[in-house]
Amino acid sequence: MKLKDCFEKELLRKVKIHEEVAVKEINNAYRHLENANRCMNEKIYDLAIVSVYTGMFHAAISLLFQDSIKERSHLCIIEYLKDKYPDLEGYVPILDNYRRSRHTMLHWIDVELLSEDAEEGIISATKFIDKIEKKLKSAQTQEEGR
Repeated sequence: MKLKDCFEKELLRKVKIHEEVAVKEINNAYRHLENANRCMNEKIYDLAIVSVYTGMFHAAISLLFQDSIKERSHLCIIEYLKDKYPDLEGYVPILDNYRRSRHTMLHWIDVELLSEDAEEGIISATKFIDKIEKKLKSAQTQEEGR
């Protein structure tokens, strides 16, 4: 699906969103990252992977909210990031990979998990969330300077 289709089908749409919502979402992203670490420590790799994706998802949502965009499709979030945030290009495939992994963890019976998958996810999610938090802070600083 292309970004244009996402807007035409109203899977992404412009809405008025209060500034603090983006900050709440980035905080929510870090909470899910903490959950991933707890699951990792308990060797619950499927939930660690679900939490990795959920953290990345909420970080991505924080950018959409900053842009006054509401989503109704995980795929459209990925299309939006690809189009509007090329500096996240290296992270978008990782986000999409963990989106698919999350789906597998939640809906399939026989899943082979490796601790490395969860560990790599936590590392990637941490970098992704940190980068988005910096973008949000930078945007807020620019807004305050106006």
